[in-house]
Amino acid sequence: MFGTIFVTVLLPLVLIASLAYVLGRCTHLDPGPLARVTFYLFNPSLVFVTLANTTVSQNLLGRLVLLKILICVTLILISLFAARRLRCSGPATSALALSAAFANSGNVGLSVNEYAFGQAGLALAVICYVTDNVMINSLGVYLGARGRASVRRSLVQVFLNPALYAVALGLATKRLGWVLPLPLERPLELLGRAAVPTMLVVLGLQLAVLPLDRRHWRLIGLATVFRLGLAPLLALALAIPLGLSGLARQVGVVQAAVPTAVTASIIASRYDSEPNQVAGSVLVSSLVSLITVTAILSWMA
Repeated sequence: MFGTIFVTVLLPLVLIASLAYVLGRCTHLDPGPLARVTFYLFNPSLVFVTLANTTVSQNLLGRLVLLKILICVTLILISLFAARRLRCSGPATSALALSAAFANSGNVGLSVNEYAFGQAGLALAVICYVTDNVMINSLGVYLGARGRASVRRSLVQVFLNPALYAVALGLATKRLGWVLPLPLERPLELLGRAAVPTMLVVLGLQLAVLPLDRRHWRLIGLATVFRLGLAPLLALALAIPLGLSGLARQVGVVQAAVPTAVTASIIASRYDSEPNQVAGSVLVSSLVSLITVTAILSWMA
C-alpha cells in the first residue's frame, strides 16, 4: 500500500518539481515572474472556479477554516515556547515559528489532494489553501518582522491577495446561482487548470535557489518535527470537536501534514529573520514529507 500510494500519488509530483529544480540549477532561472503569474492569475482562477462549482456546505467550509487557524496558532505558540526554552535569539525564534506554523498547502497540498482524492478532495483543499495564504500574509508577516512591521502594513498585505477576492466572488456566485457567460467561464477554467502543475514548477525553481546553512540543523530538525509530525496530530485531534469526518477529515489532515511553505522563506529573507534557517526547513521538510505524507495517506486509505 505504501509503495503504491507513493508511486501513484507522490512520485508524479516529485518528478515535476525535480525537473523544475534541475532546470533552475542549470539555468539559474528566476522563479519570481512565474510565481507572480501563478499568484495573480492561476491561483485566483482555481479558487473562484472551485468555489463557484463546489458542493461543500457553508458550515463545512467554516469548520475547515477554523481547523487551519487553530493548527497554525497552536504551532506558533508551541514554537515560541520551545524557542524560549532553548534561549534562541529573536530572529531565530521568528524563523522557528515561521517554519513550523505555515504549510505549503498550495504547491504540495493541492497537488497531493487532487491526486489522492480527486476533484472532491481538491475542492476542500482549496479552502485550506486560501486560509493558509491569508494567515501567512498577515500573521506570518508580523512574525517575520517581530515589531518592525506595523499592523496596518500586515493588513494591507492581506488585502493585496487576489485569492481573497476570488473566495468572495466564488461563494457569491454559488450562493446566488449566477451562471457565467461561456466566454468568461472557459478562460477561468483553463487558467485554473494551470494552477496545480505551475505551482509544482514554481516549487522546484524556488528550492533550486534557496540558501542552506548547516549551522541551523538543530532548529531545522525541530521545525520539521513540528511541521510534519505535530501538525497532522493536531489536525486529527481537532477534527473530533469540529465534527470533521470522512473526506473532510482526510483532506484536513493531509493539508496539515505538508512541508513548510516557501513563502515563509521569502518573508524571513525580507525581514532578516534567519532566512537560511527557514530555507533549510523548507528543503528538509519537503524531502522528509515524501515519506511522512505517503505514510499518512497509506494509514487513511
